[in-house]
Amino acid sequence: MLLPEQMTRILVVGSKDSLQETIEALYGSESVHLVDFSADEPGFSLGSPLPEASEASQKLLKLRAMERDLEIKPVKGKEIEIVPVEKIVSELDGIINGLDAQIFGVIETKANAQARMHDIEARKKQLEPFMSIPLPLELYSNYQSLAVISGFVKNDPSEAIQKALGQYEIQMSEDGKFIILFIQKSKAQEAQRILVQNGFTEVPVPQGSGLPAEQVKKLDEEYDVETKTLEEANKKIEDLREKHESFIMASDEKLSIDVEKAETPLRLGTTKHAFAMDGWVASTDVEKIQNTFKGKLADKVFVEVLEVAPRAEHHEPKPVEGIGHREPKETVPTKQKNGKSVGRFEYLTELISTPRYNEIDPTTIIALTFPIFFGLMVGDMGYGIPFIILGALGLKKCISKDWRTIATMLFYGGIWATIFGFFLFGEAFGLHFAPHWDLVGSGYSSLELLKAAMPLGNEMTWSSLLGTILPNNIFGVIPIGIYSKLADVKMLLFIAIWIGIVHLYIGFGLGFANKVMRHGMKHAIMEKGSWLLILTGGSFLFLFLIKMLVAPWLISDSMGTLFIVLGLVFLLPGIGMAIKAEGATSILELPGLMSNIISYARLAAIGMSKAGLALAFNTIAFVTILGFDHNTATYSSMGIVMLIVAVLILIVGHLTVFILGVLSAGMHGIRLHYVELFQKFYEGGGVKFNPLKVVRKRTSER
Repeated sequence: MLLPEQMTRILVVGSKDSLQETIEALYGSESVHLVDFSADEPGFSLGSPLPEASEASQKLLKLRAMERDLEIKPVKGKEIEIVPVEKIVSELDGIINGLDAQIFGVIETKANAQARMHDIEARKKQLEPFMSIPLPLELYSNYQSLAVISGFVKNDPSEAIQKALGQYEIQMSEDGKFIILFIQKSKAQEAQRILVQNGFTEVPVPQGSGLPAEQVKKLDEEYDVETKTLEEANKKIEDLREKHESFIMASDEKLSIDVEKAETPLRLGTTKHAFAMDGWVASTDVEKIQNTFKGKLADKVFVEVLEVAPRAEHHEPKPVEGIGHREPKETVPTKQKNGKSVGRFEYLTELISTPRYNEIDPTTIIALTFPIFFGLMVGDMGYGIPFIILGALGLKKCISKDWRTIATMLFYGGIWATIFGFFLFGEAFGLHFAPHWDLVGSGYSSLELLKAAMPLGNEMTWSSLLGTILPNNIFGVIPIGIYSKLADVKMLLFIAIWIGIVHLYIGFGLGFANKVMRHGMKHAIMEKGSWLLILTGGSFLFLFLIKMLVAPWLISDSMGTLFIVLGLVFLLPGIGMAIKAEGATSILELPGLMSNIISYARLAAIGMSKAGLALAFNTIAFVTILGFDHNTATYSSMGIVMLIVAVLILIVGHLTVFILGVLSAGMHGIRLHYVELFQKFYEGGGVKFNPLKVVRKRTSER
């Protein structure tokens, strides 16, 4: 349906001892969009969580700590094991306590091993420069009169130190880049200065004893031991994860549901003995909600209908006895009312914004016109059928909204691409089915002579490739291929522009309906009726321009004059009404409307570009590589190598056209809705209907 479902505001009040049962009933109904109660309401305070909230929250925190330690994460595509809620309730405490002890020991072992491995790596990094100098570590320290300086240098400092300091001992690595200098402490500062002049970078002297190489060897052995310990710990963690993953994730879901329910009172108003909750339900579900509380809660909980939300704006809310004149804190939520097929396009609407409660949902329009636009821009059976197959597979296999939306675009767009490709253009993979003749440059004086001389046509088609004449109609009535994308450019642009005009009529018409619904007929006529008149007048003037510039034969002179008169008759009053309703700035929007109309020329232009690209690849493969002569339907270069090259060119080329077709037709098709159509009627900014409900993926109450 075009409009979202009608909503009714209800008030649920009852005694506090029935609050938990009320919450369970509301979650079970899956029909109530709860409105957060105001903390400023006189005589009311916000409720407190149910008693079980604390225990459930504590268990949930422990579970999520276990999930983190065991590295448990949802994996897309992995089969989900459903765990009964009864099993979780009976086994959860025991599993939490048992697992907690096991995980603590394993995680501690893993952490210790990782810390020790980190220390070993740091120690090895410290020792590595000293391995090139065969001196025990104990010789680097504990001197009273000697200073030991070690580090990397860019130049050999020995000569400079000899001249400046005299006595010293220096050890250097084989490449001369690492040194250890033994110098009197009194001369250490001067030595540092000389070393810095030679690009010195100091490396601290490591503590310990024995040769650095022996120390590194021991560290490697210790590292291997810690690595084995870490692997064993990871194996234990993996075993625990495989054994308990499904139960832990199912328990997480169950406890999350419990906590959400238990904290629902935080959104309600309460007194010492009673509670009150405010919410929206679809008008068709009011009776169901009322029946929910009949029976055992009949004397404890009451449901009052406050108002049926009108579509018109600036209405006065119904006063609520005992609570005062409470205006809803949120706007009326929007519950879209679309069928299964149309509902697949809802995500495209939500990418812009959720529709408002009192405006027409554009999803139905997108579902009707987007596939047509997509199909018209592709217009080829060879690409349309794969689109349908890929789209069907995506709708069957994909879960995420993004991929399901892409699959929806491919499936429905592919259907129209196949229809247009067969009946309107009569082509597959850029080639027409039936023979085509081009009289220009053929050397023949008439089309009849050309057809007689070349029955397979003088253009490359499936008929010429196969060497047989394929039909251009079904039963002599239904045509197969009316237009050629590359030969009938003017006509296709003409059709595209008129499609745009019709599309904009739909947009202004929907905008007119929105204005009538919200503000009444007068506002609608002035604000949207004016633009309908302007569009109508512009359409008549456009027809006159077509006569003058494109097809003088299409319209007689007298009809052309009539179109000018009718155009001005509609256009001038429309402009006057628009100025009165929106101000003089509305004149500035007239070029924008013209730009919107011209923008629809892309429906033809993208199809032409795709056809031209496909023709280029076909020509390279068949004519250039294989030497195909469409006049004689023969090949001059059918060797195996040339055939393989031609096939590769066709595969790569048409795959390129296929991908570009998806991108360009998808992007420009939805752009015509977002930019050209939506501006005429759609505001968005609504609040999506979000009822209290339990979403279970890993648990079952049965």
